[in-house]
Amino acid sequence: MSESLTAARRPYRRELAAIFLVALALRIGYVAFQGFRLPPDTDSYRRIADNLVSGQGYSLVPGVPTAYRPPAYPVFIALSKWLSGGYWAAIWGQCVLGALVTVLAASLARGLVGDLFALGAAAIVAVDPYLVAVCDTFMTEALFAFFVTAFFASLMRALAGGGILWHVLAAVIAALAFLTRPEFVSYIPVVVIALAVCARRGLLSVTVFVLAFAVVASTWAVRNGISMGRPILTTTHGGYTHRLPYNYILYDRVVMGGEVWDSGNRSLSEWQSRTGSETEAMTEVSRDGHNYRMADGFMLADARRAAVVALYEAGSFWRLCPHGAAKTVNLALAAFFCVLAVLAVAGSVIAWRWGPFVRLAVWLLVLETVIHMYYWSNVRMRVPFHPLMAVAAAVAIAAMFRQKAFVNAAMAAVEKQPFCNPVS
Repeated sequence: MSESLTAARRPYRRELAAIFLVALALRIGYVAFQGFRLPPDTDSYRRIADNLVSGQGYSLVPGVPTAYRPPAYPVFIALSKWLSGGYWAAIWGQCVLGALVTVLAASLARGLVGDLFALGAAAIVAVDPYLVAVCDTFMTEALFAFFVTAFFASLMRALAGGGILWHVLAAVIAALAFLTRPEFVSYIPVVVIALAVCARRGLLSVTVFVLAFAVVASTWAVRNGISMGRPILTTTHGGYTHRLPYNYILYDRVVMGGEVWDSGNRSLSEWQSRTGSETEAMTEVSRDGHNYRMADGFMLADARRAAVVALYEAGSFWRLCPHGAAKTVNLALAAFFCVLAVLAVAGSVIAWRWGPFVRLAVWLLVLETVIHMYYWSNVRMRVPFHPLMAVAAAVAIAAMFRQKAFVNAAMAAVEKQPFCNPVS
């Protein structure tokens, strides 16, 4: 590496380090603003982690194996607690991972728009209020956002002619993303096609990626086969999250009646109590299958009604702001997301033919939208994909400053194959 090139990179690295520190400070500051109170264990991830640390196995009830939640996030909490003796390490770890996402977003944007506007992508991620907020929850979003962004960063290196290790790294991170939120498995065929078409050694790239992904991802199914008598690939929670939107009470009270199903809603509590009593005597696996059948029955009974619920779920996924916050807070959140979304759409249109990143990111967002038209959906489930939107937004900002020629030159250096290259 020449001395001049090294010197040119120093300001970028210093500025990126400053953005990382700002992102970390914002996330820690948000935790402090909440009064340094541990968030509630709404989805029982912490309970599973407790049982792991105490030697009771992966279970909700000590000693009784479960596959109700995917394993990566409870293991993350358990490791944090085991290393530190408390739960705060998981929260601080999420703050660090959230700040690291700024670096990963900059790495992705740098190949599209160069150093200056890559810092813009990092800055958007750093101040994103949605990404800041998820760091102070015992939910999967902070960890999943890190895995998704890290996966794209490693995949782009693999597609740009990187060695086998980049393919293995991308596959391992993809498997960890799947073990955090199982819906990610639906994206793997898209990645395989991209590797087959765009990678320099298509067959070898696909083989290495698929084998590495399968080795890591299958550990969960193997564990379930041993512990639960069935090699469950995803979870036993899917039936519940499918039935949650596809039932008569939600359709009448929420979709048509305008209620909001949150933790304090009476009709939600009544529905949960009724379905709990209905499935109380069932095993975990049987309960999951029963819930799927009930939800599918609701859909098949009236296709028009099912379509209305599906559109409602898509709207919930892309909602401008969450339910329940103060009006001024929601206005600020909505304004931020509107700007991000408009810039991301514009950047995606501009960079559609500049290489595989934008097409792969758009495919992921389309798949996630469709999946959450089938399962329960809310704003929180969209948040892990905001860093990818920030990278696309950086393209639009670069175009405003007439950086298109530079961007094309930067992309041309990334990939040599015509199908994946920018077309002049």
